[in-house]
Amino acid sequence: MISVVAVLVAMALPAVAQSRVEAGVGYQLQRSNGPTGACGCFNLQGARGELAYQIFPEWSAVFEVGGGRAANINGQGLDLSLITYLGGLRYSHSLGHRVRPFGQFLAGRVHGFDSLFPASQGTFSSSNSFAFSAGGGLDYRVSKHVGIRIFQVDYLRTNLPNNENSNQNSLRVGAGLVF
Repeated sequence: MISVVAVLVAMALPAVAQSRVEAGVGYQLQRSNGPTGACGCFNLQGARGELAYQIFPEWSAVFEVGGGRAANINGQGLDLSLITYLGGLRYSHSLGHRVRPFGQFLAGRVHGFDSLFPASQGTFSSSNSFAFSAGGGLDYRVSKHVGIRIFQVDYLRTNLPNNENSNQNSLRVGAGLVF
C-alpha cells in the first residue's frame, strides 16, 4: 500500500510545480463495524494518497487511493485488507494565507481481500463493491509548496458481502503532508 502511495506522489511531483495541482500522503486509522446488532468494531491501519486538481478557486477534483489492514479481527483469527479508489469534488476556503479547511464527497470502489466474503456461489477471499466517503479536514501551509494536513475525518460506506446486510460503515481519521 505504501508503495502505491509513493508511486502516486512520484508521478504527481512534476505537476505539483503548477499551482493548480496538489498531492498528499498520510496515515489513516479506520474504525469499522462488525456484524449487525453488536458493534464488534475493529480498527484498520494504513495510508492514503491523493491528487487534487483545482477547477475553480474553491473547488477541486480529487482522486484518492487509500488502504488499511486489520489482523485477527475480534480475536476470531480473521484478517482484512481494504483498498479504496475514490474520486469526487472538494470545496476548500482559505482562512488567511496558511489555514484552509475543506469538505469533500468522493465515490468509487473498494477491494477487500485476505478475508472471507460469503456469496451465493460460495465463500471467496476477495471481493469488490461500490464505496463512497464524505468528510473534511484542515490543512496548514508551512511554505509555498508544503503543507501539513492537521486532520482529516470522513465517513466511509462500503457494500462488501457479509453474512448480514452487506453494509459497512466506517469512520476514517488521518493526518499527513500536502505538496
